[in-house]
Amino acid sequence: MTWKVFTLGFLWAIISLFWIVFCSVQDKEWWIGYGDINNICDLMRSIANDDIRDVGIFFSLPVFFPAIYAIFIKKKRYWFIYIITLLISGYWLWQFFIRYKLCLW
Repeated sequence: MTWKVFTLGFLWAIISLFWIVFCSVQDKEWWIGYGDINNICDLMRSIANDDIRDVGIFFSLPVFFPAIYAIFIKKKRYWFIYIITLLISGYWLWQFFIRYKLCLW
């Protein structure tokens, strides 16, 4: 692994995390911490069905294009790319799916 792969992977991870957060923020998520709303579950219960995750999911999918390009097209097999892809995928799943599924318990 070269320093270029490390630098590009690190930049890709940082930009991806910011883009995922930007695409996954609910409209009134800034209400958390005020009044009776303490977490995302309370927020989802208190507002009308204003879920825009499907649009955010669509716009955040290009985050995975660099990994697809590097792994499948260029056939680069660096462990660092796999780790970064796994971390970004986990964070993407958390922001769009897992944190909402935990509200059902």
